[in-house]
Amino acid sequence: MTKNVYIQRLASFIPNDAQPKPDVSFVPMLTRRRLTYVSRMVVLVSDMVSKDSEGNKLPPCKVTFASQFGEITQQLKISQALIDTGAVSPAHFSLSVFNASVANATILENNTAGYSAVFSGKSAFTTGLTDCIAALQNCDDATERTFIFADELIPETYAPVAGVPYPNAVCGLALRLTTDEAKADKAYKGINLNSQLEYLKMLQGNFDTAAEQAIAFLSALEMQKQPVF
Repeated sequence: MTKNVYIQRLASFIPNDAQPKPDVSFVPMLTRRRLTYVSRMVVLVSDMVSKDSEGNKLPPCKVTFASQFGEITQQLKISQALIDTGAVSPAHFSLSVFNASVANATILENNTAGYSAVFSGKSAFTTGLTDCIAALQNCDDATERTFIFADELIPETYAPVAGVPYPNAVCGLALRLTTDEAKADKAYKGINLNSQLEYLKMLQGNFDTAAEQAIAFLSALEMQKQPVF
């Protein structure tokens, strides 16, 4: 029998005029200075779903991370350094790899459970969430797993060749999922995640980026959210 998967915790960050940048003031200053914009989004939403509604730390669990562009701004800086000087510092390079943001999040949370990084271009959101759900449904030991998606604004330099409208959608999203119905968030308990995924996949041609799909997914959840008294 296929296991049901529920939303235990949900967090998101979409920049706006009131809050253009993720607030990661809880991160030590020396570390915070090194975080890129997309890493700040990932660290923020990851931290939010790693705690319960009262702010208590939840047990660490494995993470699935997905992104369409990854650390694209940092990667451009690396490319420019190579062109200008012919060399790149190891420290800067380590912050430019695709999984740098989720690595930062798990290090800050002392989460040694492990993570996987999914890159599938425009399908990154749906593929990553599918991977996370499938991992839970086919694992006899783990009952919880976190899915994180994030994409930042691509550098304007890449706009002519990125294949997406500029400026592109920006979004950070984290879902802590569980197969334990007792741990499910009551507001989202009645939502069938597999159905939501299939619907998004059917409409994939209507979206230009994975972040647009993530935002549409969030909107759908909010429309179906049940009041909790």
